[in-house]
Amino acid sequence: MTKGKNSSVDLMQDSVDYSLSLSDGNAWRLSGVKKYVKWVDEFATIMELNQTGPNGAPRLVFFGSGRNNDKSPGAGGLVIPEWLVSEDEDGWNCVDYNTIRIWSHSEVADTVCELKHDDIVDIKFLNMWMALQPVYTRSIQNGGLPFHAALAEFKGKGVLLVGSGDKGKTTCYNRLREPWRGLCDDELLVVLDKDGKYRAHPFPTWSDYLLERSVKTWNVQYSVPLAGAFFIEKSEMDEVVPLGEGQAAVLMTESATQICQKFWRGPDKSSHKKSKEEVFNNACELARKIPAYRLRVSLNGRFWENIEQALGW
Repeated sequence: MTKGKNSSVDLMQDSVDYSLSLSDGNAWRLSGVKKYVKWVDEFATIMELNQTGPNGAPRLVFFGSGRNNDKSPGAGGLVIPEWLVSEDEDGWNCVDYNTIRIWSHSEVADTVCELKHDDIVDIKFLNMWMALQPVYTRSIQNGGLPFHAALAEFKGKGVLLVGSGDKGKTTCYNRLREPWRGLCDDELLVVLDKDGKYRAHPFPTWSDYLLERSVKTWNVQYSVPLAGAFFIEKSEMDEVVPLGEGQAAVLMTESATQICQKFWRGPDKSSHKKSKEEVFNNACELARKIPAYRLRVSLNGRFWENIEQALGW
Protein backbone atom coordinates (compact mmCIF):
# COMPACT_ATOMS: atom_id res chain seq x y z
CA MET A 1 0.00 0.00 0.00
CA THR A 2 1.45 3.36 -0.96
CA LYS A 3 1.03 6.82 0.42
CA GLY A 4 -1.19 9.28 -1.46
CA LYS A 5 -0.16 12.79 -2.35
CA ASN A 6 -3.33 14.49 -1.15
CA SER A 7 -3.35 16.00 2.31
CA SER A 8 -5.85 15.01 5.00
CA VAL A 9 -7.41 18.49 4.82
CA ASP A 10 -8.10 18.19 1.10
CA LEU A 11 -9.68 14.76 1.47
CA MET A 12 -11.70 15.69 4.54
CA GLN A 13 -13.31 18.52 2.60
CA ASP A 14 -14.51 15.98 0.02
CA SER A 15 -15.73 13.36 2.49
CA VAL A 16 -18.83 12.65 4.55
CA ASP A 17 -19.17 10.58 7.73
CA TYR A 18 -22.08 8.52 9.07
CA SER A 19 -22.26 6.96 12.52
CA LEU A 20 -22.86 3.24 13.05
CA SER A 21 -23.08 2.22 16.70
CA LEU A 22 -24.20 -1.14 18.11
CA SER A 23 -25.22 -2.21 21.61
CA ASP A 24 -21.91 -3.93 22.34
CA GLY A 25 -19.94 -0.71 21.89
CA ASN A 26 -18.95 -1.66 18.34
CA ALA A 27 -18.90 1.79 16.72
CA TRP A 28 -17.71 3.07 13.33
CA ARG A 29 -17.78 6.12 11.13
CA LEU A 30 -18.58 5.30 7.51
CA SER A 31 -16.65 7.73 5.35
CA GLY A 32 -16.81 8.20 1.59
CA VAL A 33 -14.03 10.06 -0.18
CA LYS A 34 -14.62 12.16 -3.32
CA LYS A 35 -16.79 10.26 -5.82
CA TYR A 36 -17.69 7.68 -3.15
CA VAL A 37 -19.58 10.22 -1.03
CA LYS A 38 -22.80 9.33 -2.88
CA TRP A 39 -22.01 5.62 -2.50
CA VAL A 40 -21.78 6.01 1.28
CA ASP A 41 -24.89 8.21 1.27
CA GLU A 42 -26.85 5.32 -0.26
CA PHE A 43 -25.25 2.72 2.04
CA ALA A 44 -26.14 4.85 5.07
CA THR A 45 -29.69 5.43 3.83
CA ILE A 46 -30.32 1.68 3.55
CA MET A 47 -29.17 1.25 7.16
CA GLU A 48 -30.86 4.46 8.41
CA LEU A 49 -27.64 6.03 9.67
CA ASN A 50 -27.18 9.70 10.52
CA GLN A 51 -24.31 11.99 9.54
CA THR A 52 -21.76 12.67 12.23
CA GLY A 53 -18.64 14.67 12.93
CA PRO A 54 -15.48 13.42 14.66
CA ASN A 55 -16.59 11.17 17.54
CA GLY A 56 -13.55 9.02 18.32
CA ALA A 57 -14.84 5.97 16.46
CA PRO A 58 -12.64 4.30 13.84
CA ARG A 59 -13.56 4.87 10.21
CA LEU A 60 -14.61 2.53 7.46
CA VAL A 61 -13.16 4.51 4.56
CA PHE A 62 -14.57 3.82 1.09
CA PHE A 63 -12.90 4.68 -2.18
CA GLY A 64 -11.30 2.98 -5.18
CA SER A 65 -7.85 2.96 -6.73
CA GLY A 66 -8.96 2.33 -10.28
CA ARG A 67 -6.35 -0.43 -10.53
CA ASN A 68 -8.68 -3.40 -10.70
CA ASN A 69 -6.11 -5.96 -11.86
CA ASP A 70 -3.28 -5.08 -9.50
CA LYS A 71 -3.09 -7.61 -6.64
CA SER A 72 0.14 -6.26 -5.16
CA PRO A 73 -0.20 -3.33 -2.74
CA GLY A 74 3.55 -2.91 -2.73
CA ALA A 75 3.38 -2.11 -6.44
CA GLY A 76 0.98 0.75 -5.85
CA GLY A 77 -2.30 -1.18 -6.02
CA LEU A 78 -3.99 1.29 -3.70
CA VAL A 79 -3.18 4.95 -3.14
CA ILE A 80 -4.44 5.99 0.28
CA PRO A 81 -4.67 9.40 1.95
CA GLU A 82 -1.87 10.52 4.25
CA TRP A 83 -4.10 10.56 7.32
CA LEU A 84 -4.35 6.75 7.10
CA VAL A 85 -0.70 5.96 6.55
CA SER A 86 1.35 4.58 9.44
CA GLU A 87 5.13 4.63 9.61
CA ASP A 88 5.01 0.95 8.66
CA GLU A 89 3.63 1.17 5.13
CA ASP A 90 4.27 -2.53 4.52
CA GLY A 91 2.25 -3.69 7.54
CA TRP A 92 -1.15 -3.62 5.83
CA ASN A 93 -3.23 -6.77 5.65
CA CYS A 94 -5.52 -7.20 2.65
CA VAL A 95 -8.55 -9.46 2.35
CA ASP A 96 -9.49 -9.67 -1.33
CA TYR A 97 -13.15 -10.42 -2.16
CA ASN A 98 -12.61 -9.72 -5.86
CA THR A 99 -14.97 -6.72 -6.12
CA ILE A 100 -13.89 -5.22 -2.79
CA ARG A 101 -10.57 -5.35 -0.96
CA ILE A 102 -10.55 -4.67 2.79
CA TRP A 103 -7.30 -3.29 4.21
CA SER A 104 -6.38 -3.18 7.90
CA HIS A 105 -3.26 -2.34 9.87
CA SER A 106 -2.30 -3.03 13.49
CA GLU A 107 -1.16 0.59 13.93
CA VAL A 108 -4.17 2.22 12.23
CA ALA A 109 -7.61 2.28 13.84
CA ASP A 110 -9.38 2.85 10.52
CA THR A 111 -10.19 0.19 7.92
CA VAL A 112 -9.96 0.89 4.19
CA CYS A 113 -12.51 -0.59 1.78
CA GLU A 114 -11.26 -0.43 -1.80
CA LEU A 115 -14.19 -0.72 -4.22
CA LYS A 116 -13.75 -2.20 -7.68
CA HIS A 117 -16.13 -2.48 -10.64
CA ASP A 118 -18.65 -0.53 -8.56
CA ASP A 119 -20.29 1.10 -11.57
CA ILE A 120 -22.27 -2.15 -11.98
CA VAL A 121 -25.45 -1.95 -9.86
CA ASP A 122 -25.41 -5.56 -8.62
CA ILE A 123 -21.77 -5.25 -7.60
CA LYS A 124 -22.50 -2.01 -5.75
CA PHE A 125 -24.96 -3.75 -3.43
CA LEU A 126 -22.75 -6.82 -3.15
CA ASN A 127 -19.91 -4.56 -2.01
CA MET A 128 -22.14 -2.95 0.61
CA TRP A 129 -22.95 -6.42 1.93
CA MET A 130 -19.30 -7.46 2.01
CA ALA A 131 -18.24 -4.15 3.58
CA LEU A 132 -19.97 -5.23 6.80
CA GLN A 133 -17.20 -7.78 7.39
CA PRO A 134 -15.22 -5.58 9.83
CA VAL A 135 -18.43 -4.76 11.73
CA TYR A 136 -19.45 -8.42 12.07
CA THR A 137 -15.89 -9.48 12.92
CA ARG A 138 -15.67 -6.95 15.74
CA SER A 139 -18.98 -8.07 17.28
CA ILE A 140 -18.02 -11.75 16.99
CA GLN A 141 -14.79 -10.96 18.84
CA ASN A 142 -16.97 -9.33 21.52
CA GLY A 143 -19.09 -12.48 21.95
CA GLY A 144 -21.78 -11.84 19.36
CA LEU A 145 -23.12 -13.87 16.46
CA PRO A 146 -24.73 -13.10 13.08
CA PHE A 147 -27.76 -15.14 12.03
CA HIS A 148 -29.41 -16.04 8.76
CA ALA A 149 -32.81 -15.49 10.33
CA ALA A 150 -35.78 -13.19 10.77
CA LEU A 151 -36.07 -10.93 13.80
CA ALA A 152 -39.49 -10.30 15.32
CA GLU A 153 -40.35 -8.02 18.22
CA PHE A 154 -43.09 -8.65 20.79
CA LYS A 155 -43.70 -5.83 23.27
CA GLY A 156 -40.06 -4.77 23.31
CA LYS A 157 -38.50 -8.25 23.26
CA GLY A 158 -36.85 -10.02 20.35
CA VAL A 159 -37.29 -13.49 18.91
CA LEU A 160 -35.25 -15.18 16.18
CA LEU A 161 -37.07 -17.15 13.49
CA VAL A 162 -34.33 -19.30 12.01
CA GLY A 163 -34.61 -21.37 8.87
CA SER A 164 -33.13 -21.92 5.44
CA GLY A 165 -34.84 -20.66 2.30
CA ASP A 166 -37.27 -23.57 2.01
CA LYS A 167 -38.30 -23.68 5.67
CA GLY A 168 -40.75 -20.76 5.54
CA LYS A 169 -38.75 -18.16 7.47
CA THR A 170 -39.93 -15.21 5.41
CA THR A 171 -43.46 -16.62 5.17
CA CYS A 172 -43.64 -16.84 8.97
CA TYR A 173 -42.26 -13.33 9.25
CA ASN A 174 -44.97 -11.99 6.93
CA ARG A 175 -47.74 -13.86 8.77
CA LEU A 176 -47.07 -12.22 12.16
CA ARG A 177 -49.92 -10.15 13.59
CA GLU A 178 -50.00 -7.26 16.06
CA PRO A 179 -48.69 -6.71 18.64
CA TRP A 180 -45.86 -8.57 16.88
CA ARG A 181 -43.62 -6.43 14.69
CA GLY A 182 -41.17 -7.68 12.08
CA LEU A 183 -37.73 -6.02 12.10
CA CYS A 184 -35.91 -7.97 9.38
CA ASP A 185 -36.45 -11.20 7.49
CA ASP A 186 -33.03 -12.45 6.43
CA GLU A 187 -29.97 -11.27 8.34
CA LEU A 188 -29.33 -9.96 11.85
CA LEU A 189 -26.57 -9.55 14.39
CA VAL A 190 -26.84 -10.67 18.02
CA VAL A 191 -24.42 -8.79 20.27
CA LEU A 192 -23.37 -8.98 23.90
CA ASP A 193 -23.91 -5.64 25.62
CA LYS A 194 -21.90 -4.09 28.48
CA ASP A 195 -24.22 -5.75 31.04
CA GLY A 196 -23.65 -9.21 29.58
CA LYS A 197 -27.10 -9.35 27.97
CA TYR A 198 -27.81 -10.40 24.42
CA ARG A 199 -29.45 -7.91 22.08
CA ALA A 200 -30.41 -8.35 18.44
CA HIS A 201 -29.94 -5.77 15.66
CA PRO A 202 -31.76 -6.04 12.30
CA PHE A 203 -29.67 -5.82 9.14
CA PRO A 204 -30.68 -5.36 5.50
CA THR A 205 -32.02 -8.08 3.27
CA TRP A 206 -29.42 -7.50 0.57
CA SER A 207 -31.05 -9.91 -1.85
CA ASP A 208 -33.99 -7.47 -2.03
CA TYR A 209 -31.61 -4.94 -3.56
CA LEU A 210 -29.75 -7.44 -5.72
CA LEU A 211 -32.87 -9.11 -7.14
CA GLU A 212 -35.75 -6.68 -6.72
CA ARG A 213 -34.14 -3.22 -6.67
CA SER A 214 -35.78 -2.64 -3.29
CA VAL A 215 -36.28 0.74 -1.64
CA LYS A 216 -36.61 -0.73 1.86
CA THR A 217 -34.48 0.50 4.74
CA TRP A 218 -33.51 -1.07 8.07
CA ASN A 219 -32.65 0.69 11.31
CA VAL A 220 -29.54 -1.34 12.14
CA GLN A 221 -28.77 0.69 15.28
CA TYR A 222 -32.11 -0.28 16.84
CA SER A 223 -31.94 -3.38 19.04
CA VAL A 224 -34.15 -5.52 21.25
CA PRO A 225 -33.22 -7.83 24.13
CA LEU A 226 -33.13 -11.40 22.84
CA ALA A 227 -35.71 -13.68 24.47
CA GLY A 228 -35.48 -16.86 22.40
CA ALA A 229 -34.46 -18.59 19.19
CA PHE A 230 -36.95 -20.68 17.21
CA PHE A 231 -35.82 -23.07 14.46
CA ILE A 232 -38.58 -23.50 11.91
CA GLU A 233 -39.89 -26.80 10.59
CA LYS A 234 -42.90 -27.33 8.33
CA SER A 235 -45.60 -29.41 9.97
CA GLU A 236 -49.27 -30.37 9.93
CA MET A 237 -49.75 -28.65 13.28
CA ASP A 238 -48.24 -25.78 15.24
CA GLU A 239 -45.97 -26.91 18.04
CA VAL A 240 -42.97 -25.70 20.04
CA VAL A 241 -40.41 -28.27 21.23
CA PRO A 242 -37.55 -27.23 23.55
CA LEU A 243 -34.00 -27.91 22.34
CA GLY A 244 -31.09 -29.02 24.47
CA GLU A 245 -28.04 -26.77 24.66
CA GLY A 246 -26.00 -29.04 22.40
CA GLN A 247 -28.61 -29.15 19.65
CA ALA A 248 -29.17 -25.41 19.92
CA ALA A 249 -25.43 -24.67 19.70
CA VAL A 250 -25.08 -26.75 16.53
CA LEU A 251 -28.07 -25.08 14.86
CA MET A 252 -26.89 -21.61 15.87
CA THR A 253 -23.44 -22.35 14.48
CA GLU A 254 -24.99 -23.50 11.17
CA SER A 255 -27.06 -20.32 10.89
CA ALA A 256 -24.11 -18.05 11.71
CA THR A 257 -21.91 -19.92 9.25
CA GLN A 258 -24.39 -19.18 6.46
CA ILE A 259 -23.65 -15.49 7.01
CA CYS A 260 -19.93 -15.76 7.74
CA GLN A 261 -18.84 -18.19 5.05
CA LYS A 262 -18.73 -15.46 2.40
CA PHE A 263 -16.05 -13.79 4.55
CA TRP A 264 -14.01 -16.99 4.93
CA ARG A 265 -12.42 -16.90 1.51
CA GLY A 266 -8.80 -16.52 0.57
CA PRO A 267 -5.54 -18.16 1.57
CA ASP A 268 -5.44 -17.16 5.27
CA LYS A 269 -6.64 -20.52 6.63
CA SER A 270 -5.35 -19.88 10.15
CA SER A 271 -7.45 -16.71 10.44
CA HIS A 272 -10.51 -18.54 9.13
CA LYS A 273 -9.97 -21.36 11.61
CA LYS A 274 -9.83 -18.86 14.47
CA SER A 275 -13.01 -17.16 13.26
CA LYS A 276 -14.84 -20.48 13.01
CA GLU A 277 -13.78 -21.36 16.54
CA GLU A 278 -15.06 -17.99 17.79
CA VAL A 279 -18.40 -18.55 16.07
CA PHE A 280 -18.78 -22.02 17.60
CA ASN A 281 -17.75 -20.87 21.09
CA ASN A 282 -20.14 -17.91 20.93
CA ALA A 283 -22.95 -20.21 19.78
CA CYS A 284 -22.31 -22.53 22.74
CA GLU A 285 -22.46 -19.60 25.16
CA LEU A 286 -25.58 -18.17 23.53
CA ALA A 287 -27.30 -21.58 23.67
CA ARG A 288 -26.46 -21.78 27.36
CA LYS A 289 -28.14 -18.44 28.15
CA ILE A 290 -30.97 -18.07 25.63
CA PRO A 291 -33.78 -20.67 25.30
CA ALA A 292 -34.03 -22.37 21.92
CA TYR A 293 -36.87 -24.37 20.39
CA ARG A 294 -38.00 -26.21 17.31
CA LEU A 295 -40.94 -24.29 15.90
CA ARG A 296 -43.24 -26.58 13.93
CA VAL A 297 -45.46 -24.47 11.71
CA SER A 298 -48.62 -25.39 9.79
CA LEU A 299 -49.98 -23.59 6.76
CA ASN A 300 -52.79 -21.72 8.47
CA GLY A 301 -52.14 -21.85 12.22
CA ARG A 302 -51.28 -19.06 14.64
CA PHE A 303 -47.77 -20.21 15.45
CA TRP A 304 -46.88 -16.93 17.18
CA GLU A 305 -49.28 -17.84 20.00
CA ASN A 306 -47.22 -20.98 20.61
CA ILE A 307 -44.12 -18.78 20.86
CA GLU A 308 -45.84 -16.56 23.40
CA GLN A 309 -46.86 -19.58 25.44
CA ALA A 310 -43.35 -21.10 25.34
CA LEU A 311 -41.78 -17.85 26.59
CA GLY A 312 -44.43 -17.27 29.25
CA TRP A 313 -45.90 -14.20 27.57
